[in-house]
Amino acid sequence: MHKKTIIKTSIGVAILALLLIIWKPWNLFSDSYATTLVQKGAFETSILVSGELKAQKALDIKVPEVSFNDEVDIWAMKILSLVEEGKIVEKGEEIAQLEPTEVEENLSTVNTKLNEHYTRLEDAKIDSSLTIATARETIQKEKDRVIDAELKVEQSSFESKAVQRQAGIELEKAQRAFAKAERDLITQTQKHKTKIARSQRKVNKFEYKKKLLEQLRSELNVKSPASGMIIYGTAYNGQKVKVGSRVGRWMPLIATLPDLSTLISEMQVKEIDIAKVKVGQPVHIKIDAFPKNDFKGHIISIANIGQALPGEFQNGFKVKVQLSDFKEALLPGMTSSNTIVTSFQKDCLFVAKQAVFGNDSLKYVVKKSGFKLIRQEIEIGQENETHFEVTKGLAPNKKVLIELPEKYTNLELVRL
Repeated sequence: MHKKTIIKTSIGVAILALLLIIWKPWNLFSDSYATTLVQKGAFETSILVSGELKAQKALDIKVPEVSFNDEVDIWAMKILSLVEEGKIVEKGEEIAQLEPTEVEENLSTVNTKLNEHYTRLEDAKIDSSLTIATARETIQKEKDRVIDAELKVEQSSFESKAVQRQAGIELEKAQRAFAKAERDLITQTQKHKTKIARSQRKVNKFEYKKKLLEQLRSELNVKSPASGMIIYGTAYNGQKVKVGSRVGRWMPLIATLPDLSTLISEMQVKEIDIAKVKVGQPVHIKIDAFPKNDFKGHIISIANIGQALPGEFQNGFKVKVQLSDFKEALLPGMTSSNTIVTSFQKDCLFVAKQAVFGNDSLKYVVKKSGFKLIRQEIEIGQENETHFEVTKGLAPNKKVLIELPEKYTNLELVRL
């Protein structure tokens, strides 16, 4: 009887050993699930933003200054030709040619108006001369009537009282008519002076406008104000100026001559991230043209007002990054990938983002506890592109799953 019990016990132990060999609970992670380690060390949070190299100092090449005058009445002109971007030009060399059609049309209209006002001015002068001459003749006639009336008064001194009275009345009438004729001359003179002055102002206005348009026509071939490398300007829609673009008083920039010693990387940081960005923060920069090189820089300015980002339903804030010393031949217009370091901790726990599951109210990892898997609640802090900081719930060098197992909802949830 005792032997049978021993045999049964031995068989049970053998079966259990066989099951353990088949299941291999000690090898649970390595054989069945992909895992990652909880790490301890320096943790850096950052924001990745695309940027573009620009010169902080540059000489702008704009539409002719005369086009800003309201009298020109031209809001925009099309670019007919434009030198190749990146070309080295000399001072005085032609950069762009602007379409003259609207200038010529305005000039033709102004010449027509000017001729009309020349005619009106001459007519006003002639009318003035004729009217004034007639008024002076009238004065002379009335003056002669006064003299005649005075003679009659003298001659009536030996006549009856009635005749003398009649002569006096005629003299008074003649004097009143003479005074009125003098007043009429003053009135007509002032009236025609005003009319001539009004016509002269019209002539002056259109002569000035003609002068401006002729000056603009002579400056439609835009020339470089200095020697340097041509970089196209940016239009209102964020696109670079090109042949066919319209430039004018509201979009005057055609191109720039950058100072290559003052290069910066300019980028648009989304409004959801801008609160994390501060002046002076370090930035790791990768230039697409030099993929093997790493560049360093720091933030030197942040815009106070955001602008709508093309194709997105949020604003972006312009941030400028000053590059540190570099030897490479960097040029404006080169694209860059800028990693803004928003915080740095020397000693903390962190885990890969793929290993953290849950929602806003509960974050957990899946890890081994004895011979079983459990869901361990954790608290997370800051994050970067690849990792979460773990502030509570994990120890360093522990393995956690980076994918959820089947029926993970049945796993025990261990709360903090």
